[in-house]
Amino acid sequence: MNRIALWIVLSGAALAGCAKPIALRTYDKQVMVFPDFLPLDQPTVFAFLDGNDRRCDSLIRPLRSLSHRVEAQLVGVLTYEDNSFLEQISSKREIVFPMLLDPRKKLVSHFGISRFPTYVYVSPAGKEVTRAYDIKEVTPWYTSKWVAKAVGRNRPPTPEDMLDE
Repeated sequence: MNRIALWIVLSGAALAGCAKPIALRTYDKQVMVFPDFLPLDQPTVFAFLDGNDRRCDSLIRPLRSLSHRVEAQLVGVLTYEDNSFLEQISSKREIVFPMLLDPRKKLVSHFGISRFPTYVYVSPAGKEVTRAYDIKEVTPWYTSKWVAKAVGRNRPPTPEDMLDE
């Protein structure tokens, strides 16, 4: 009887540690499921934006620039109250990276996002490595130092790592 109780407790703990998949539509009407779309060999940068805040529109261009970098995958996550604004986004042609639409705040809740914009750096396993609230803090995440940290690889220090800034 004790063995059965122990098995139930352990199996329940193991299941509690697994994240429930979150399926969301993208801006271009595809469906992506978190964490299934995370690449196995590189980190992912999530850019959480609020569609009700027009200031987030100005972030599309810098995010587009980051999306062309190969060191990490960039994925936008857009939350909003009402989807009528989707047709009015002036920068929609500049959205060349996956932009997940999250009106019910499923992924927002998963990461505990409470302010926008928020940028979350995630390991290939889906674990948060760090977060930032300013786009200027995101660019260093594309360096080999941060990629190695997210992927869990040890690497010899580079001269840039030895700088004490």
